[in-house]
Amino acid sequence: MTTRTRMTSLARMKLGRLFLLGTALGLAAPVTVHAQAQAQAKPGSTDWLVEEITVTARKREEGLQSTPISISAFSGESLEFRGVDKIDGIADFTPNLSFDNSPTFGGASNSAAIYIRGIGQKDFVPTVDPGVGLYVDGVYIARSVGGILDLVDVERVEVLRGPQGTLFGRNTIGGAISITTRKPNEEFSGRISATYGTDDRFDVVGSINAPLADNFFSTVSVARKTQDGYVDRTDGKDLGDEDMLTGRIALRWLPSDAFEVNFSTEGSRNRENGPAFTLIGIDKGPVINRGTGNYDPFTPPMAVINNQMASFLAGWPAPALGGPNAYPPCVARPDMGLGPMGVPSNINRNVPGCYDNRYIHGKNGRNMGTAPAFSDTDIWAANLTLDWQINENYSAKSITAYRDLDADFARDGDHSPIHVSQYIDHMKLKQFSQEFQLNGLSLDSRLHWVLGLYYFKESGDNENILDFVMSNFRSGGAIDNKSLAAFFQGTYDISDQLHLTVGIRHTSEDKKFRPDQIILRNYFAGSGDPMLDAPFMQAGERILPFLWKKQSISKNTPMVNLSYDWNDDLMVYGSYSEGFKSGGFTQRVFPPIIPGAMGYPADMTELERIPGFDPEEVKVYELGFKYSTPGHRVRLNGAVFHTKYDDLQVQVFTSVAPVTRNAAGASINGFELEMQAVPADGWFLEAAAGYLKAEYDQVDPIDTWLFKKDKFERVPEWSVSAALSRQFDLPDGGTLTPRVDWSWKSKVYNDAFNSPQLTQDSFALVNLNLTYTDKSDHYDIVAAVKNVTDREYMHTGVWGTAFQTIEGVFDRGRQYSLTVRARF
Repeated sequence: MTTRTRMTSLARMKLGRLFLLGTALGLAAPVTVHAQAQAQAKPGSTDWLVEEITVTARKREEGLQSTPISISAFSGESLEFRGVDKIDGIADFTPNLSFDNSPTFGGASNSAAIYIRGIGQKDFVPTVDPGVGLYVDGVYIARSVGGILDLVDVERVEVLRGPQGTLFGRNTIGGAISITTRKPNEEFSGRISATYGTDDRFDVVGSINAPLADNFFSTVSVARKTQDGYVDRTDGKDLGDEDMLTGRIALRWLPSDAFEVNFSTEGSRNRENGPAFTLIGIDKGPVINRGTGNYDPFTPPMAVINNQMASFLAGWPAPALGGPNAYPPCVARPDMGLGPMGVPSNINRNVPGCYDNRYIHGKNGRNMGTAPAFSDTDIWAANLTLDWQINENYSAKSITAYRDLDADFARDGDHSPIHVSQYIDHMKLKQFSQEFQLNGLSLDSRLHWVLGLYYFKESGDNENILDFVMSNFRSGGAIDNKSLAAFFQGTYDISDQLHLTVGIRHTSEDKKFRPDQIILRNYFAGSGDPMLDAPFMQAGERILPFLWKKQSISKNTPMVNLSYDWNDDLMVYGSYSEGFKSGGFTQRVFPPIIPGAMGYPADMTELERIPGFDPEEVKVYELGFKYSTPGHRVRLNGAVFHTKYDDLQVQVFTSVAPVTRNAAGASINGFELEMQAVPADGWFLEAAAGYLKAEYDQVDPIDTWLFKKDKFERVPEWSVSAALSRQFDLPDGGTLTPRVDWSWKSKVYNDAFNSPQLTQDSFALVNLNLTYTDKSDHYDIVAAVKNVTDREYMHTGVWGTAFQTIEGVFDRGRQYSLTVRARF
């Protein structure tokens, strides 16, 4: 159903769903009489909201207010209180964080595009690495596909801003997001929740913690989530749906007071129809090189060519395919005039196969595509963590992890029955990592240090099938990545108030890529067009050599931090840190790179035909403070920073497919400010603001089609949020807590070229929820409305330069939900 016609009232809930909600509550009722007292306060309570949160941002447990870096931390209870059940939801209230489910060029419905302080990455291919690290229980998640994680059994989430190159390593130049799950414990307890909402949303999440012996504990968690899509295709498919099943088993063994073993394994399965793309425009002119302002002869305009061939098949003379003076597409008569950039003044819809504005539906929730659309993802992971308290001064940790990703996804890129652009992806990847840490106290406990070794290996392949008006070809290939690092960081207490932290990490990395790219079919072979009839454009010809290409790098990433405790309530700090993001390879290439053809040098070697890009680097200077009032009823944290950004990688459409290039140097300045307060008993107030000024210092417009005046993509200049809640005590002993969340972001550009069609103007969102908690703290009932004002806004967009399609994914709109939770 579409955004405007879907069910918008809980009064129309299906009776079967309501019955299941009641059943979930009823099943928990008999066991609550045996429940143990819960460690945390009621979800509706404000008692715990400004208490100190323990974080592990520096590889050891510290209080949030005593950790001298810019960090936001959220307990699992506070996220539940906000109604956040997926990790991307934290972006609404975390300053200078953008976190979107961003399919961009592919059709995966679960693909994370994370940006912190203007630095990140949106592409999903394994030859391009993210700029923000995502970690679960200390394990790095290398790929964006599958990165929109469900928050099940979460103890806390930490958002670390700025490069984390010393302790976390490569690909954290923007920062890191660290998720810590709950460990099994000695109590028999559990929780279950059921949610029903808009577009037939139905979620069931359950978790049971059970002791298996005096020193052996377990947790089993399961989640099932479904929701109809909100963009309807003419073939009956609904895009933007959810169909997810995930499960997790955690085991904890305490063989002694000094040794702890934690093992977890988890799996998830998604079977969905793909992202909710709609067509918002068609570029009907020839492709113009944005850097030179001239016609680009090597980027064929697919929509124009499709329409020219449609006219040809309708009886008009053969056109010069795609040229700047080519026969106008789908016109009624050859003598009809042209408008700007060769756009015909009149399109004849009676010409069969004409690709025109009839397929543009923008925000109204329709898509006329007929090509395959699906997004299937299977993930399995395991983690073994060993903790050994050697003595009172030394402790050791080992983290061993494995992760397997198997994904298939497809979408219709032209959103029509016309054969202009269609994509299919197959991705199969596996990763293994091993980390050793040794923590110590020295010099009469004035020096707290950590020494570590880290190994990472990733292998697999990603096959991209692109089927478009001219040709059908396979891109992608196999990868084999290895990384080895050693790191040290130490904090020395110069005095009881002054603390100096220094650290360094050395990383050696080898990345290998073997393209497996071949032309499967040339639809216009024998047409007489010089380019399409060239030998290297025929079926069976390889686009790139079938060879392994290797990129090796060795980097040191240091950091220095000086902090000063003015008193028990105020700490200030200054820091300098460095980080880098790995280089990589361009795995989508078309037309083929042929020596001596299409502007390429005649003396290129075979390996030089495989394009790549270099690492990018940042250097960040930061000043910050952390303040809590006596009594801890108010907490105020802030930071200002300057980032020097070199060789930054930018994804641009300068050919048939998006390519990544080292575009330029840049500078980013900004600040973050966060506040939490309990102004009176029962009240809780939160507010946050982030500001970013990101500018290119230098850029090559010929190579990248970018200019210094262009703004960074996916980086709002301002991000502001506020929330207010009030707990009311009821006569029956329960509590009722209404909450309102408000967030605002300034203008966002969804592509590097700042295309107006893909620009989202500033917008505000309002969410409401009302939570009832019974007096025994065993039950909650939550009624919620998300996007109360039904604000239309774009999550992501793509302008396929060669395909001439302008696409967008818009928000679902206002959503209602009712949740019942039970704890025992």
